[in-house]
Amino acid sequence: MQKQIETELNAIFESQVKILEDLVKIPSISFEGFDPSNIKKCADAVFELFKENNFDEVRFLGKQTNPAVFAELKGNPNLPSVLLYAHYDVQPPMRENLWLSPAFEPQVRDGRLYGRGTADDKAAIVVHLAAALIAKKMLGEDCPAIKFLIEGEEECGSPNITALLKECKNLKSSVAIICDSSNWNEVTPAIVSSLRGMVALEIEVKSMEKPLHSGTWSGPIPDVAQGLSHILASLKLPKAPPLAKNILESFTEMSKSYGYKELKKEGSLLNKTQILVKEKDILKSLWRDATITVTAMEAGSRKNAGNVLQNSAWARVSIRIPPGMDIKKVLEQIKKQIKDACPWGLNLSIKTESGMATPWETKTEHIFFKKMLNALKEGYGKKPLITGCGASIPMVAAISKAFKGMPVLLTGIGDPKANAHGENESVSLAVLKKAILSEILFLHSISSHHARTN
Repeated sequence: MQKQIETELNAIFESQVKILEDLVKIPSISFEGFDPSNIKKCADAVFELFKENNFDEVRFLGKQTNPAVFAELKGNPNLPSVLLYAHYDVQPPMRENLWLSPAFEPQVRDGRLYGRGTADDKAAIVVHLAAALIAKKMLGEDCPAIKFLIEGEEECGSPNITALLKECKNLKSSVAIICDSSNWNEVTPAIVSSLRGMVALEIEVKSMEKPLHSGTWSGPIPDVAQGLSHILASLKLPKAPPLAKNILESFTEMSKSYGYKELKKEGSLLNKTQILVKEKDILKSLWRDATITVTAMEAGSRKNAGNVLQNSAWARVSIRIPPGMDIKKVLEQIKKQIKDACPWGLNLSIKTESGMATPWETKTEHIFFKKMLNALKEGYGKKPLITGCGASIPMVAAISKAFKGMPVLLTGIGDPKANAHGENESVSLAVLKKAILSEILFLHSISSHHARTN
């Protein structure tokens, strides 16, 4: 069967790359300040893809400004159904002068397709579409029902997730595949078993009603910038819970080829910058430890820095929380630490930003997880790794919560060279083909399992 699938895939692969190139040409940036008509144009293009391929149902969901597209291929009702997720919105180009070819003019170089959205996440649309079409053609009446949710506001935080999932009750399926992550490298596939949650705080301290001349007033009067720095330096997070045996084994295996050298290179660290964890714990620290990051600070202005004793200082703090920790409890602990550490009677305010993302973890023992591991092994020709991800993908936790009992498989087509969100984003065309093949094999495994048990 795999040889037949590969023959079918080879026959349509160039046309699928052309579909991806056409989608990349649309600058569907979902941030405020960019032309919203491009978002609608891309949504329409995705809608037409499903219409042209004779899907049984195709419709828009959510707001007209950033609509999601729902599509479905009806399948055998006696088989498990599958929900496939991707998003068509993208990040801005960032520093356009650093792109070797324009961000929205896709170009193939050395086996990779370059352009904004190639890896994150328009290639995933092509993976899902091609896999579904080939599965339908080859499996016929033994093809499972396949549903699609293609979102249009993931990059701006998916603010309408709850409403979107309530609007479309028939999204609930036996299993969901969210293709919005990354492989270990160009030849080794991976499936992500966990995401960290995130919450952000704004902390401000004040000492007086107005800034003063530092030469005249410094000494008896507290410096708010130093006071804020004292607070930030004092913050500590609780330890994360221990890892399951198979997760720990996978992390240990990956750590053999990923240490200080690789971290310094990928993170562009300066020569003398210290790494704060043991080499064997790098991946655990990146994916499964709680962290605090000061993402912005303000006390006066760098551009207009003068000899001024500031009256207020402000910082934004991002807190990442791994699975197994209660994000609300951790938040309350951090707020208490801030209050306890605030020195010199400074006036303190703490604001919690909206949009809290909860941590997520899937059960690696369930049958669909095992089927995906096997499909990735066959599709890539190499044993897949179980990885984690230190970031947050709002839709993953939202789908898991909205449709309790529906397992979520987090896959991807990225790799260390993809540079998603940065300049010269790209996707490996070889990985793209293997990702499609793997997803077809997963769909086939559902069908063949049904045939063996009936």
